[in-house]
Amino acid sequence: MRKLGTIISAFALLATSSIAVAQRDPAYQSARDSQIIGEKMDGYLGFVSNPSPSVKALVDDLNIKRKAVYTEEAKQGRTSVENAAFAGGCNNIKRTQQGEMYQGPDGSWKVRGASAPLLDSKCVQ
Repeated sequence: MRKLGTIISAFALLATSSIAVAQRDPAYQSARDSQIIGEKMDGYLGFVSNPSPSVKALVDDLNIKRKAVYTEEAKQGRTSVENAAFAGGCNNIKRTQQGEMYQGPDGSWKVRGASAPLLDSKCVQ
């Protein structure tokens, strides 16, 4: 059983690492800089405007990897995948940089300014 836990932890680390590598992809950064994609409250990336097929494929792949991480976090934290993803969304939005897009508590797209982003009241402050 301990070996299985080690394998699962290694998988989560690998999934997290592959997300980080994909997020350094110039196409990903360009889509963020161009405000084509943004962080959503549900923990996934969303499309602010119509993406190219390659950006759509990149975001779809990242969202699949994020779901794998949230699923593992949910198992370890004894919570639902949706709750783990929501917590991830709060953290991802907090980490946005000035000029990047994020989804506000009302579901509308916002541009991150110099101040902290607007967060859902359920986010841990």
